[in-house]
Amino acid sequence: MTLQNRINDNLVRYMELIPGTSAFIDARTPGSDQKSNFCIIGAGVAESSRQHVHIRETAGFNIGAAGQPPGIKNSLHSHRTAELFIVFKGQFRFYWGNEGENDAVLSSGDVISIPTNLFRGFEVVGNDYGFMYSVLGGDDSGGGVFWHPNVIKDSQGYGLYLKADGTLVDTIDGDPVPQESELMPLLTKEQMDQFDHYTVEQMMAYVVLKKDYSPIESNKNSPNVKQYALTGHPLADYDFQVKSEDEVSIMAYELSEGGVMAQERRDDKQVLISFDGDTEVVVTHQGEKASLILTTGDVFSVPEGASYALTNLRGNSFIYCVLGSDKPEKL
Repeated sequence: MTLQNRINDNLVRYMELIPGTSAFIDARTPGSDQKSNFCIIGAGVAESSRQHVHIRETAGFNIGAAGQPPGIKNSLHSHRTAELFIVFKGQFRFYWGNEGENDAVLSSGDVISIPTNLFRGFEVVGNDYGFMYSVLGGDDSGGGVFWHPNVIKDSQGYGLYLKADGTLVDTIDGDPVPQESELMPLLTKEQMDQFDHYTVEQMMAYVVLKKDYSPIESNKNSPNVKQYALTGHPLADYDFQVKSEDEVSIMAYELSEGGVMAQERRDDKQVLISFDGDTEVVVTHQGEKASLILTTGDVFSVPEGASYALTNLRGNSFIYCVLGSDKPEKL
């Protein structure tokens, strides 16, 4: 396979995303029944075997997305692995705690790294459709969701059942009704008491607002390129704005007109998410060179071991880079 063919296979266009509408147990519960789940790189924590996965190969993390109209929510749940979000469109109210008692509203370009062992959910507020990208730590995030007992209770009667092994049974789509003994048991009060609690002030330490992005110094790029270190380990070489031990990190590049980011190579797995504008990506691997153009919303999984350069093609362009380490080596 040529490098050009390989990078074409590693590209997922925003306009070609295929949604799943019954990925989770709450997908038909009133108030949660108009949401779409997208598995872009890896199956993530989707519970349905019918969920479409664009690229199955992962390297330390999964990339997904959630899209939903105003008033629709993703119900309270917790994760065993890291969960980070980049808001792409609209406004999302994130709420957390065992009863969802605390909340904060995030807008386009805001990034949050939600701690593990914490119940969280989110809903779209305002008048616009909401869409955001998610990053899930680990190659295999399956079975990594704990649902609040009320979510499982509320889902009863809508044809979706969660089995104890984490698989979803869809009786409306033809699956047989499972036996009571096969179902996921509800978390007990004692188990619920083991989950963490964060005040709003504590949670905001895991948030970086788009308006507060602070560029890092870089001597290898043109004056029309800004680089941002957004989330990463407190002991990383970069001074990340959100300090969290997630085993993944998020950086970003902003290219104004004429901006060119010099070719770089990292040992860590990288995925590029185009937030805005048109950007040419030139990839070099083992002496072979190929290129593609990222438009707004596109996702590209950089082949491991490859280097790449970015060139702005019009106006301003903005690219997020998700890395498979929260302590990436400083270039």
